[in-house]
Amino acid sequence: MDTFIRMYWNEETPVIMKYFDENYVDGEWSIWTAVYKYNNELTMTHKTNNLVKGMFQRLETMKKHAFGLMYIFGNPNDQVIAGIWMGRGDKSFFLEDDNWTTDIVHYDLERLDMSKPENRATWEKCGAGNGDDWQG
Repeated sequence: MDTFIRMYWNEETPVIMKYFDENYVDGEWSIWTAVYKYNNELTMTHKTNNLVKGMFQRLETMKKHAFGLMYIFGNPNDQVIAGIWMGRGDKSFFLEDDNWTTDIVHYDLERLDMSKPENRATWEKCGAGNGDDWQG
């Protein structure tokens, strides 16, 4: 995980995806999407941003076990919080520590099957920071 994280922050997307292709082992690692369940309650961008920042602060101890990218899409009163996570194991790694469940219970999680082209495309899009909305 440490190598992947260092590469993510220091390399271009093609290098990162090549490393991922060469090192990802399904079952040893898993990829998950996380979509906030209460997007209809998000009214102000700074409050939405604080919600995501707070989540990352509470997940600080997870950084050796998982890597996540969360995005805020839309405008005030029409926002979506969504992201993608990679973690150890084939089950939801958020459940391994009580501190990690604090925020994640407010998200719909879906494990991605990386053999499916549409799931692979979601991983690549999010990993590259491309896309201006969760659906597209």
